[in-house]
Amino acid sequence: MISLSSMHSRNWHARAVSIPVLAISILLAAIFIASCGDEGDITEDTTGMTDVLQPTTTPSETPSPPPVDEPPPADEVVEEPGVSFQNDIQPILAERCAIPGCHVAGHFTGLDLSKYDPFKKGGNGGAAFVAGNGEGSLVVKRIDGGGMPPGGPPLDADQIQLFIDWIDEGAENN
Repeated sequence: MISLSSMHSRNWHARAVSIPVLAISILLAAIFIASCGDEGDITEDTTGMTDVLQPTTTPSETPSPPPVDEPPPADEVVEEPGVSFQNDIQPILAERCAIPGCHVAGHFTGLDLSKYDPFKKGGNGGAAFVAGNGEGSLVVKRIDGGGMPPGGPPLDADQIQLFIDWIDEGAENN
């Protein structure tokens, strides 16, 4: 028969072997779980079942950098800003035409070039310009070989071209 003391020593021996085995098993399980990584969030659907979701972005869905503004192609026409009455035409008129004794209010020609509205209205000789017809406008004919402005050098070719372009572009008060 087996004595109580010998049974007790066998249990102790069995426990001594099972504790290290259990510890190693737990350690291996922990290493395995840690190596699996996070594959996404776990959510619960309406049926009460849980599904593992995939990561929220895939390589094909990664955001691309914003587009870089490229210059227009060489064959594409870029429209230049038009001629401005306030910035281009009025300064010439103020310096060379709308001066005392010339085209200001009360002058015998009736053509006042000191402001846009009376310039647009014209004088005793008719309309100073017809929008869209720069070459045919009276003001261009007078400043391009017509003796205007009197008593000083004529307007240069670039200044005359500004008047033509401004009138061709619609002769706006801009």
